[in-house]
Amino acid sequence: MADEVVFNARYKDWMVVKKLLIDEKTSPQEVAAILASIESTLSRKSYEFSGIDTAKIAALAGKLTAGKRKSYSSLAEAISALKPSELREELLSACPTPAHLPIAENYLLKCMLDNLGFKTNLDVETLAEAYPEIKVPKPRGNFGKRKS
Repeated sequence: MADEVVFNARYKDWMVVKKLLIDEKTSPQEVAAILASIESTLSRKSYEFSGIDTAKIAALAGKLTAGKRKSYSSLAEAISALKPSELREELLSACPTPAHLPIAENYLLKCMLDNLGFKTNLDVETLAEAYPEIKVPKPRGNFGKRKS
C-alpha cells in the first residue's frame, strides 16, 4: 500500500476531496502543502457551519482594519477601536445565541489578523513563497475572461 494523504468530507450539499499520493519523489513540502490546504478548508467551513454570521463579522473586521498596514501597533489600534460593550453587542448580533459569542470573537480576531497581513494559518501561498518548487494547485473551472 502506497503512502497517501486523503481527506474526504460531505455534509448536505457541500463536498470536498483532497488527495496526495506519496512516492519516493514526493517532498515533505508537498505533504505540508496538502495538509495546509486541508486545514484551510476545515477552518473556513467550521466557522460557516457554526451558525455565526461570518459575512457580518468579516465586514466588522474590515471596518476596524480599513487603511491600516501590517504592524503590531495597527493591530492594537484596530482592537481598541470599539468599546468592549459596543464590540460585544456587534458580535452578539452576528450570533444565533449568546453561547456563540466565543466563536464570533475568535472569527473576528482571525479576520482582523488576516486583513492586516498576519497569517493565522500556514497556507499554500506562504509555503509556495518559501518553496517555489511546490506547484500550487489551481481551482478547477474557468475563472478568467473568455477569449473571443
